[in-house]
Amino acid sequence: MRKFRVGLSTRIALTMLTALLLLQGLNAATFFFLPPPTQTIYSARWLISETSEATKKIFDVETTRRKDVAKTLSDELHLFISWDEIRREPPSPERVASGFFMRLERSLRESLGGSIRSVSVEPRGGPPFPRGGENTQFVPAGFEQHLPTGALATNEPDIPIIGGFSILVQGPDGSWLHIEPRRPPRLGPLFSPPMITAAGAILLISFLSIWTAKRTLSPIDDLVGAAQRLGIDRNATPVDTRKLGDFAVVGRALNEMQNRIKNFVDERTHMLAAISHDLRTSLTRLRLTMEELDESASKNALVHNVEEMEQMLSATLAFASDDLKREKAERVDLGALLITICDSFSDAGACVDYQGPDHLLTVCQPIATKRAFMNIVDNAVKYGMSARVGLQLNGEHVVVTVKDHGPGIPDELIETAFQPFHRLEQSRNRETGGVGLGLAIARDIVSAQGGTITLSSPHDGGLLATVRLPRS
Repeated sequence: MRKFRVGLSTRIALTMLTALLLLQGLNAATFFFLPPPTQTIYSARWLISETSEATKKIFDVETTRRKDVAKTLSDELHLFISWDEIRREPPSPERVASGFFMRLERSLRESLGGSIRSVSVEPRGGPPFPRGGENTQFVPAGFEQHLPTGALATNEPDIPIIGGFSILVQGPDGSWLHIEPRRPPRLGPLFSPPMITAAGAILLISFLSIWTAKRTLSPIDDLVGAAQRLGIDRNATPVDTRKLGDFAVVGRALNEMQNRIKNFVDERTHMLAAISHDLRTSLTRLRLTMEELDESASKNALVHNVEEMEQMLSATLAFASDDLKREKAERVDLGALLITICDSFSDAGACVDYQGPDHLLTVCQPIATKRAFMNIVDNAVKYGMSARVGLQLNGEHVVVTVKDHGPGIPDELIETAFQPFHRLEQSRNRETGGVGLGLAIARDIVSAQGGTITLSSPHDGGLLATVRLPRS
């Protein structure tokens, strides 16, 4: 039975639909489960009475105490009451206000008497009574003309004040008293249903977006890992395209490319092996022929040339073949390995010393790694007269340094030193031997194990080779 797979476009569409459904559910939950906001309704007669008493108490005390008295009255009356010295112009007589608030203003002015300069009562927020105008319709038409317009009469029922209001009273000295409903806490609006819904929507959409992106892009991580392994291990395992979804076509292309590269390298290796066999056979015949010649300068020159050709042939085959790269990695005492290499050069009369721990375990290819460090140290001894080998642990990597005291290499020619069959004539000469493959083979071996090798010219002269290898 073939497993049903959801395409990328369908997955994105389903994610968007899920987000919309969850967002609607969040809105419904906010509407049904959050308590509705508290609505405060004030008595018009109570407000007139308490405002009159508060105004008299505040303007009857010294100026320095009025703010404290206003704060005390605010707590007692559950209103916001503030006093300010700054003189403000009285509200314009042409301001727009409903007849209901005009009646409150007249009632408050009568209650305060002549002890104040001006009184203003205005609505804040939604008006509790129609203001009149083009968008207001009265049914039946004209009945609004019979509504009371003066101050509240004694025998008139109390009137509820629904909504916000603002009362401004100017005292005899020109200072101002401001009274309005108690303001909500400073962070109160953040916990209102609209803000909770908006915050929940942002978190919900962010979570779904991150989850979808990770699910969608996770196959790319597999492709990146396969591409990185291809650069290190030519025989890397093919990518399993069954888990790549819409990226399966990329996985198949990567597998095809890997197979083409492997076939190309195998054909090249087999061709070099065949050529080397024929060349070695010819060189062996030539050496046997030279043995029959009499001793002379010409014979010695021929022997030297044959030996140089054999050396070049061996180095070329070592660089072109994958025998060292296919070696199995195992646990190696790198400190002991470097000490052995340094001792072998010292026994041959070279000036080589080692600075580092006697033992440092790491996982690497032992024969290939030894070949790489042998080439680096040999390069330092040939062209730098001496070599100082160092070893240290740096996190998850081991760092090996080889310092010589030769003329060094200019920075612009450092990369050239790693090119196969290339010799830097400024600091190399033919008397030292070699075919220009030592550093190329070393970098090839180190790179195949996930490491790096760099060259630099220290301030005190010479050349410094730094090799970083992963410890595991």
